[in-house]
Amino acid sequence: MKQLNRIIFVLSLIGVLMATYVLQSWLRHSTIVCLTGGCTTVAKSPAAWPFGIPVPAVGLVGYTILTICAFLRTANYKQQTMNMLLRIMLGMAAFGVCFVTWFTLTELFVIHGICMWCAISAVDMVVIFALVTKSYTLSK
Repeated sequence: MKQLNRIIFVLSLIGVLMATYVLQSWLRHSTIVCLTGGCTTVAKSPAAWPFGIPVPAVGLVGYTILTICAFLRTANYKQQTMNMLLRIMLGMAAFGVCFVTWFTLTELFVIHGICMWCAISAVDMVVIFALVTKSYTLSK
C-alpha cells in the first residue's frame, strides 16, 4: 500500500509540474514545447477557459490536492485520518477523470485541436485514479 501511495505522490507531483508549465504559458501568452502543434490552438480557444478560468489552473489545484494528501498519508496518523485522506484523494481523482474526459472531448469536437500536455495530463489522471481506487479497495 505504501508503494501505491508513493507512485500516486510522484504522478501527482508530475501533474503539478505539467500544469504549472502550461498555466504560466497560457497566462503569459507565450509558446511552449508542443509536438502536436495544437497547444496554441487550445490555449486561444474560449472553450479552454470555462468561467474565465484556464483549464491548467483547474489541473494545478487538483494535482496539488492529490500531492498534499499523498504526502500526508506517509505520516503516522490515526487510521481514521488516513481513511479520510484516501477518500479525499478518491474524490479528487474521480473529479479529475471526469474533468479530463470533458476537456478531451471539448478539444476533439469543439476546439478541433489536441494539446500534447493536456493529453499527457489526462493519461496521468486516469492512472492516478486507477491507483487510488486500488489503494482504496486494499484499505477495506
